[in-house]
Amino acid sequence: MAQTTDQDAKALKKQLDKLQEALEIANENGLLKNDSATYQTILNYIADSLRELSQSTPNTIEARKKFSLAYFEFNNAINSSSFWWRFKYSLGGPVGVYLVAILICVFWAWVLFWPILMKLEILWVPSWTYLWGSVGGILQGFWWLWQHVSNRSLRKHWFIWYFLLPLIGAILGALTYLIFYAGFIAATGEVRLKSESFPMLLSALAGFSSKWAVQLLDKLTTMIKVGA
Repeated sequence: MAQTTDQDAKALKKQLDKLQEALEIANENGLLKNDSATYQTILNYIADSLRELSQSTPNTIEARKKFSLAYFEFNNAINSSSFWWRFKYSLGGPVGVYLVAILICVFWAWVLFWPILMKLEILWVPSWTYLWGSVGGILQGFWWLWQHVSNRSLRKHWFIWYFLLPLIGAILGALTYLIFYAGFIAATGEVRLKSESFPMLLSALAGFSSKWAVQLLDKLTTMIKVGA
């Protein structure tokens, strides 16, 4: 029984921490800038709930009641906010619209100009690597937007990062292609790829997982340093 109570207390504390983080982010985004009383009320409910959980025998029933009150006040504050605030921060509307628009433009460019894109090179890199890298960046943007909206953790200063994702994805896609192409030449001695499908996939993956692409670049620089 005590073990069950401890597990419930830990789970509830995680919910409280998550709620408090969401509250601070919403306040940072301007939700309660003119309503400090509601902000303080929610904080008090959270503090009361944590106090109930900090007892030698956690009072999870009372703690959950306080949590429910805090959650209700927070939801009420969001639902009472302006449509623009909810569209911008609760739904991530501007970012979503931007990503959809860029994705449509990229695919239209591919459909209309793919014969040119397959032959055109930009800085000695096929133009399609930039295109598929940007697609990966856009998909990464959709993924992170869904995560942040679901967790109510979308911060206003992240918007510039979202808007730069297609460009970052295109650059990482091109760099990853260069790494692959250099390795291909070193391994086979050939300079012409028989198929572009795998490099396209690599470029898209580099755009989608910027962390993986950066780690790949870090490993390459480390190998170069060791070799030097």
